[in-house]
Amino acid sequence: MKRKLFGTFFILFFLCIFLLYKPKENTPYFKVVEVSNNILCVDLNNNLKCDNDEKFRPLGVSFFSLDEPNLSCASNEFLKDLLLGKKVSFENSLNIFYEEHFKKTKIFFNGEDISLILLKNGFARQDTNFYFPNFNLKENYENIEKNREKFSKYDVRILNTKSKVYHTKECKYASLISNPILMLKENIPKDYKECSLCRVKNHSGRKPEKEVIESRKPDFSFGIFEVFFIDPNKYPYPSKNPRTNLAQALLYNIENSKSTIDFAILGFENQEEILRALINAKKRGVKVRAVVDSNPVSGDVYCHTYKIRENFDTRDDNSPSIMHNKFFIFDGQKVLTTSANISSTGVGGYNSNIGFIINSKVIASLYTKEFEQMFEGKFHLDKEKIFLENFTFQNNSLSVYFSPNSDILTPILNQIKSAKSEICVAAFYLTQRDILSELILAQKRGVRVYVIIDALGAWQFRERINPLRSANIKVKSENWGGKNHQKNILIDSCTLISGSANFSKNAVIKNDENVLIIKSCALGKKYREYFFKLYNSLDEKYLKLYPQAESLESGNSCYDGIDNDFDGKIDFEDLGCVK
Repeated sequence: MKRKLFGTFFILFFLCIFLLYKPKENTPYFKVVEVSNNILCVDLNNNLKCDNDEKFRPLGVSFFSLDEPNLSCASNEFLKDLLLGKKVSFENSLNIFYEEHFKKTKIFFNGEDISLILLKNGFARQDTNFYFPNFNLKENYENIEKNREKFSKYDVRILNTKSKVYHTKECKYASLISNPILMLKENIPKDYKECSLCRVKNHSGRKPEKEVIESRKPDFSFGIFEVFFIDPNKYPYPSKNPRTNLAQALLYNIENSKSTIDFAILGFENQEEILRALINAKKRGVKVRAVVDSNPVSGDVYCHTYKIRENFDTRDDNSPSIMHNKFFIFDGQKVLTTSANISSTGVGGYNSNIGFIINSKVIASLYTKEFEQMFEGKFHLDKEKIFLENFTFQNNSLSVYFSPNSDILTPILNQIKSAKSEICVAAFYLTQRDILSELILAQKRGVRVYVIIDALGAWQFRERINPLRSANIKVKSENWGGKNHQKNILIDSCTLISGSANFSKNAVIKNDENVLIIKSCALGKKYREYFFKLYNSLDEKYLKLYPQAESLESGNSCYDGIDNDFDGKIDFEDLGCVK
């Protein structure tokens, strides 16, 4: 009897083992053969080389920008010590996000998510679009501060791989390099040369001009509108100070907000006083929320955008399309919307821009609806259509459209088609084919058409600009140094088209933008004065020529510390600045 029971138990025991046992899956492991710029080169094909398709970054974290090169370099050294020559594995369901120079995915070392290792040790920040269940945000912040102190004496250099020049971390040019490499000075390859201009503060030899901080008084007011014109001829260089009247008006409204501030901006750069005002508003109980642009391929447009994420409840679009708005909503009562970015060349003054403050609950409610969509994670074509047409006030009217779901192109084309005598266009980019065609048709039917086009926008797309000139349209390419960053069309001195949208295909069908069509002859008259002041400041030779955006003939573009033509070369690194 006992033998039977023992036999039965023995059979059941092994049957349970057989049913419950699952053979362990063979997880492939790959060797890390190189670590550079916080990018892991994982040898997938076992050829002991770093191939272009073998470059990865851990998913769910963001590394430090050029604003903190020591921390960025320290995180790279941490990864190198941790992983170089070791083997890593990937998540079974390989969730890959493709970027320009690498791929992002979940990577594991000894069974632990490398992203969590970085966060716990303070060598990265959490990407707000990802959630880690075991992540301690407070611990992350504390360890970042410890690392900031620990690695403060790192001797870091910033390499420009295009020009083979390296810069000091204090160099004003360093933050503007496209795809820079950060490296300890002792590790820099011998074929790189030291930048001879890094520590030169005033290349032009002239005395630095004393900055004048303007009052917040608008250039023009009418009805529910306050209007601000930024003249690039007033500002020879970019500024970290909010010196324009538009910037001062923004500060005033932030400082006097009572309950809420919602804002949607492309990014943030070198405007600390505005940032402090927003932080102080939050401290006194104002609810501050933000929406910013973030490209999964190239990251942030502006290097200090992370400060917005660190201090406020923020949503990123995380898309190849652009969240290109620049608007603020104060207490649900008024809107500030502008073509100027919150940067040293935008509200700091250097580029030509205009801005509006609209004192209207109706318009504030409209912008709030658009903001709420984006704050809930609906960007670009995922949004619902929101627009308002022919909102009347004191014998004037306003129409507002939000692209890409609202049709911004048809209203613009209709206004151009309605022109009887004159069209004035001030544009950063002027490439949308239907708009170009309608401008040519307007010129042919006897309408006088004048255009101010940005130097870079003109040169890059001269095949679009040349037909305008061939049609006898007076197109002047600017040579100010700063950008012609406007997005404006004035029709017959009484209808102004403005907003954040460039006159391009992407603005119409992809990007998040806001466009205003304002019918007011009083405003039209003032804008026309501003337009021709700028137009007449440009030499007549630029009706035919294309000045280079970064060259000795374009204002202070060779002395401003800006990569004006986006080629990775700044000031005298650029051939246009060599005599």
